[in-house]
Amino acid sequence: MKRLSRKDLEAIADRVIRAYMKLPEVADRPIYRIYPEILAEKLLGLKIDYQHLSADGSILGLTSFEGIGLELPGCDDSGEVYFLDGKTVLIESDLRESVEQGGRRNFTIMHELSHQILKLLFPKDYGVKPHEKPVHFCRANTARRKPIEDWEEWQSNALASVLLLPKGLVEQAMRLFDVQGGIRTLNKVFAREEYDRFVGMTELLGCSKTALAIRMKQLGYIEKEYLDNPYRLLDVEEY
Repeated sequence: MKRLSRKDLEAIADRVIRAYMKLPEVADRPIYRIYPEILAEKLLGLKIDYQHLSADGSILGLTSFEGIGLELPGCDDSGEVYFLDGKTVLIESDLRESVEQGGRRNFTIMHELSHQILKLLFPKDYGVKPHEKPVHFCRANTARRKPIEDWEEWQSNALASVLLLPKGLVEQAMRLFDVQGGIRTLNKVFAREEYDRFVGMTELLGCSKTALAIRMKQLGYIEKEYLDNPYRLLDVEEY
């Protein structure tokens, strides 16, 4: 298993995004976000399809490098086997049907595309051993653990973040929403004005609040964030 650093993945994403910018569908026009569907279909030659992937909603997306049949709970409600042909990204259909899930859908697509990009770039390192899993899943509520337990998933998440939120577009959004100096405290209760500008950035960039907060922290543009619990700011440590 090839282990790539975050710097390596940033370089790969930069190459992909530069190629994306030259596509006829986006060239010679203002670009404010990366559209995963265009990247998938026009640049990578991959197909995106939507199905119910799990009964409990725990699987958001999946892909495979080879042809394989899958039994899916929502396969046109017919109970038939879905044939994953090695060039298709399957996304949970609930993500397409909900406007509020647009950012999560975009990141899920990018995650699965990242698996395909890494396989394309390093064909001898991915999916070549008999014991390796033939299908790659993007699961809901996956915990970020240190030390890293699954390098393949970590790399796909890291690459997806940069593909969806390139540094140049994040900085452009910061200028447009007047947060060039970054955000010291991201908190919807105690710093509402900055928070609203941040939300505007997510709508422009087509991402979730969590994805943008993680990316901006990586870039050094958010000092502290309280998305999960704004009142955590009031917690006092006991000594």
